[in-house]
Amino acid sequence: MKALLAPAVLAALIGAAVPASADGNDDAFLASLQAAGITYQGTDRVIAAGKSVCKMVDQGKQMVDVVKTVQNLNPGLHGDNAARFTAIAANVYCPQALAVVAGKPGDGA
Repeated sequence: MKALLAPAVLAALIGAAVPASADGNDDAFLASLQAAGITYQGTDRVIAAGKSVCKMVDQGKQMVDVVKTVQNLNPGLHGDNAARFTAIAANVYCPQALAVVAGKPGDGA
């Protein structure tokens, strides 16, 4: 049941994160984390963690596995916050990954 929850949460959050412009991805990511109530220590570290989501997706990991990895690497992200973090990172840095989760491969830009 939990395996189905993360993709559902990710799909539901597709529109929840702030859309990012080409020049303001990092700022949009940080603002979206703040809006979601996700706290962090170290801007560079959290940005690197966000960008690592796309690297994992590019390597062929399923989103549920990406969420688990994010949570394992960041013990401060409990429960739904790991899924929120992953969804926000994907929305800002690799929105095509969310199109696949939503069942729209190849859709978009």
